[in-house]
Amino acid sequence: MKHLIPAVLIVAAAVPAWPQQQPTVKANVDEVLLDLIVRDKKGKPITDLKPEDITVSDNGAKQTLLSFRLVRGSEAVSATGASTPLDPLRQLRLVTLAFEPIDAPDQRKLARTAALDLIKGDQGTNVFYSVVVIDTRLLVLQQFTKDHDALTKAIDRATQGVSAPRLATEADAIMAELKRDLGGATVNGADQDANLLTAATQTAGQPVTNGDSALQAKLASVMLGMLRMDAEAQSQSTRLSVFALKALVNGLRPMPGRKSILYFSSGMTLTPELDVPFRNLISTANGFNVTFYTVDLRGVMTASQNADAMGQMNAGAKASNTTTIGDNRVTPEQMKASDTYEVAARANVDLPLRDLAESTGGFLIGDSNDLRQPLRHVNEEISAYYEVSYNPGIQNYDASFRKLSVSANRKDLVIHARTGYFALPPEARAAGLAPFELPLLKLISDGKLSSDVNYRAGAVLLQPKKGETGVAVLMEVPLHELEGKANGASLDVHCSIAALVKDSKGEVVQKITRDRSFKVTADQHKMGNFLDKAMLDLAPGKYVLESAVEDRENLKSGVQRLEFTVPAGGTGVGISTLMPMRSYAPNAKDLDPNDPFQYQGGSVTPTMDMVVKKAPNSALRLFFTVYQDAAIAAKPSVEIEFLLNGKSLTKVPMQLPAADAQGRIPYLMTIPAEAIPVGSYEVRASAKQGSTTAVSSTTVKFEQ
Repeated sequence: MKHLIPAVLIVAAAVPAWPQQQPTVKANVDEVLLDLIVRDKKGKPITDLKPEDITVSDNGAKQTLLSFRLVRGSEAVSATGASTPLDPLRQLRLVTLAFEPIDAPDQRKLARTAALDLIKGDQGTNVFYSVVVIDTRLLVLQQFTKDHDALTKAIDRATQGVSAPRLATEADAIMAELKRDLGGATVNGADQDANLLTAATQTAGQPVTNGDSALQAKLASVMLGMLRMDAEAQSQSTRLSVFALKALVNGLRPMPGRKSILYFSSGMTLTPELDVPFRNLISTANGFNVTFYTVDLRGVMTASQNADAMGQMNAGAKASNTTTIGDNRVTPEQMKASDTYEVAARANVDLPLRDLAESTGGFLIGDSNDLRQPLRHVNEEISAYYEVSYNPGIQNYDASFRKLSVSANRKDLVIHARTGYFALPPEARAAGLAPFELPLLKLISDGKLSSDVNYRAGAVLLQPKKGETGVAVLMEVPLHELEGKANGASLDVHCSIAALVKDSKGEVVQKITRDRSFKVTADQHKMGNFLDKAMLDLAPGKYVLESAVEDRENLKSGVQRLEFTVPAGGTGVGISTLMPMRSYAPNAKDLDPNDPFQYQGGSVTPTMDMVVKKAPNSALRLFFTVYQDAAIAAKPSVEIEFLLNGKSLTKVPMQLPAADAQGRIPYLMTIPAEAIPVGSYEVRASAKQGSTTAVSSTTVKFEQ
């Protein structure tokens, strides 16, 4: 059997409009729905609040409330005291316990005790919990359930210090179970919603059982959506945490009602390039009505931490206030003063946790070795909250941030609410779009190609399988194409990217969007590149990749369109697209075993740049992976061929190493550029195993 993988070609053509997704559940598009938690100064919940007791301001303008009610259990209580049954979907309370890896035994004990105290508390009816771990990737240890024993077991596993590889098998089994629970049910259509309403009504206050198929399918669908994390961050770092939390938020979007995430961590260090993704996480949570409660597991230590931060800030202040003498030379301490301030501001890893919680209507739980009291407050807030709505009268949906404030008109009230939202048009809110996505998707929909920002985009074919093939969508932006904003001794660059993968019918099968900022040196700005990778599986057929990049500093943009084909897979040997390699990091820490861009324990950074400059010590470095068929006894072999104008110049057999545990044989080929004359060459790799073959080819240009 022969698989032919052609090179990806860029074709200029008109771009059809992107079809808007339709929401499963939506409220009046002209109204803002706001959850409020109201307590007295002693922390006791307020249950007799009246509309006249509060003032809601939107962008500084006082609002007239259209509705006001206390949501409690399965009913809503109006301002007059009248009780009405809730929409069954709004009876559901979804709570996700998200654990970072915990090394210290005392912190693991604190996390376990806190989580168990939470699930045994009194939350009222229809509260479903899930348990996930963020460790090299997003791992689910328990799907949504009310089963106390199952939750206890999952919490134990999450807090035992078990490594990600040992948890991965368990998480993968749960993923398979979720897909079985979904069982082909329609989870986005109106018929399914009607069935769900019936099932939820019949099972109010009861555990989910196999008989409640519609509700089971809905919860499985939501959980799978929460675990759909882009391969944007694949190492153990704050970047992974931010994007994993955003994946959880995105998955919760279709569900109404109160949705909460308890994030167990030992602090969060935000580097400058994570500021934008972190703010996007908060804005997405606010847009989808998801509340964060953050749990700092380090116990009583805030005072010493703040003292360290203040010490650094005082050093910065002392340096900045130093008077220069004589020739007005600036001291090294003065040059570093601004950096000192930034380091000090980021030294307190408690602050991002507080910001995440308080900006989404929750609160930080920490600076204590006894978390029972704040967890009782969490249970109270899950059980009952106020819900108000109003019409802000927005005339121009410009995606700007609108600040919310809720003030008390009577004494002794403490009110928690989200801090704001983005002015998005109704269709964008219905589709769950972030503000930065709107101009990008409009550029794609307009169909006008542009190179005001030059970038490279492509689809890399990975392992061909029966029925589908792994594909990596790559977008590479040279940093010099983006305007750098001076920030001390460095430069800030900020860009947004979007890509739509459409099938032969023009339907969107995958949407990929990013909003990224970087702090770079002048040399990095001149020579560096930003590369984004997104992994997906596609059935055989013809596809179109439509993409756009916007420089957020000067609003210049680039738009591209390319076509690619996913061949039919089958039995026999397989081979990936040949990819030039930009860099290689050996002995990569916490390398995800599922990452296709790895070689002998190191991480490979591919590039879409197919031009090799002939210079001393320059070389063509091509990376590819051979996928052996375990059913064939013979070992795979590969032959590399160079062609010029269709004529074969040379064929070289390559010695392949043994396959890894997943049957992959990654290979990195290096050829000195000085030995190859200027010109465009086709490089073809032919893999053979037994009687099966697979071929991959690409075109590389050598220039002086």
